Amino acid sequence: MVKLRSYITIFILLVLYSITSTPAFGAQGAATDFTLPDINGKKVSLSEFKGKVVILNFWATWCGPCRAEMPSLNKLYIEFKDKGLAVIAVSVDTSENPVKSFIKKHNLSFPVLMDKNKEVSFDEYGVLGLPTTFIIDKNGIIAEKILGEREWDAPDMKGKIIRLLGGKK
Repeated sequence: MVKLRSYITIFILLVLYSITSTPAFGAQGAATDFTLPDINGKKVSLSEFKGKVVILNFWATWCGPCRAEMPSLNKLYIEFKDKGLAVIAVSVDTSENPVKSFIKKHNLSFPVLMDKNKEVSFDEYGVLGLPTTFIIDKNGIIAEKILGEREWDAPDMKGKIIRLLGGKK
């Protein structure tokens, strides 16, 4: 019984550590730059979006909560893309085909990149569960790490994005 409690305690501490310490945070909280192919093979780098507020969303088509949040993420993107918001979805699926089908079915407007080997998601950003999202400010600094599904077009999230874009709310 004591051994079991010790294992549970160690597990909880490891989970808490992984949530609060992410390799994506540099010395100054800067998001780690990366380059990945989009679903058509074109290379896209995070640094291309410098000067914008970026929602960096790690997901997969086989992840129910990931699929559920995509329509609201797309609505948020459409509303704020002309005001300086970028959304980058990074799929950890091992094939483009289900991703392409999902994008077409849901009319997603933002770029979707492929991280088949999970080098960026797991190795660089320390993603342990999906969906995991990083909100990155205009200077490339991670403002927030969000674990799990969200309603991205909810008033509180819109307010957060407006503040990061330099507006008031």
